[in-house]
Amino acid sequence: MLNRPVVIQFETNSLLIRNINLNDKKEIYSIYSDPGVLKFDNSSGFSNIKEAEDFIRQILNPHLDDNSIRWAIINKETGNPIGTCGFRNWDRESRHAEIGGNFMSKYWGKGFATELIPKIVQYGFDHLRLNKIHAYTLRKNKAVLKLLERYQFKREGYLREYQLVNGRFEDVVIYGKLKSDGHL
Repeated sequence: MLNRPVVIQFETNSLLIRNINLNDKKEIYSIYSDPGVLKFDNSSGFSNIKEAEDFIRQILNPHLDDNSIRWAIINKETGNPIGTCGFRNWDRESRHAEIGGNFMSKYWGKGFATELIPKIVQYGFDHLRLNKIHAYTLRKNKAVLKLLERYQFKREGYLREYQLVNGRFEDVVIYGKLKSDGHL
């Protein structure tokens, strides 16, 4: 049960979005030990491959956390995982969830996130039947702030010193997009 068959959720021109499996452990370790990623992520990251395996096992066991969905982002050109994305804090009754993801820093600035956002938002509205998708991001993460605004996410709030990142409290900006706002 821990290594389910690969299921492709959706794709873009350059990316496949599929479930994560144990064969991805090296790439998952690389993502969550990447100093660039950890600069903007509120996790402590992974210090060894076993932590990546434990993370994948948690994703594969729906009884541990059924309010989140996490997928691997696969570069079609290489066939390798280059990031993760998905939804967390999924409230099925009120039909909202938080969108999120991480790319290895060597893939930043190549247009992958720009390509991914419309598809993942569409998936949330159409397949998960969400009414609202929200995003929390660090105020210093200018690239993500710009990306959210580009895709008509509305700034809804600001949380001062909300996340502890690398031993320092960071401000967070909250964005939201309603299904009634229209597709991207």
